[in-house]
Amino acid sequence: MGLFLFIIIYKLSYNIGMIYIEQGVVNQIVLTLTEVTTVPTPHYLFAFTNEMNTLSVTELFTTADISLYPERYNLFVLNEPVDIPLLQGQFIYQIYQSSVPYVLPLTIAQSTGVVIEEGRMVVSGPVGTSIYD
Repeated sequence: MGLFLFIIIYKLSYNIGMIYIEQGVVNQIVLTLTEVTTVPTPHYLFAFTNEMNTLSVTELFTTADISLYPERYNLFVLNEPVDIPLLQGQFIYQIYQSSVPYVLPLTIAQSTGVVIEEGRMVVSGPVGTSIYD
């Protein structure tokens, strides 16, 4: 009973999700961040860390929430590779919040420092014509 209660409380502190990105296209990312956001007029920072290459640099990305109904869902657009170039593979993503817009160069220090959602992201590329592509 104690472990079950801990899991429920832990789950309520932030979201766990999945993002799917295709290389070379404009991708829509739909999440539910408003329910865990704690700042007014939120701005979100995405941090993508490659799971297979732990020595790689974490890629940071921010864009406006373009959802017409942010109380129900949040909608973001990522144009890969124009906005941010991503390698094919699996990533861990973390999302941070801020009450003021992020400025370049992007840093996690500009946020509240609290992860409001994390999960996995899969980046796929074009389909090869043989097993050697």
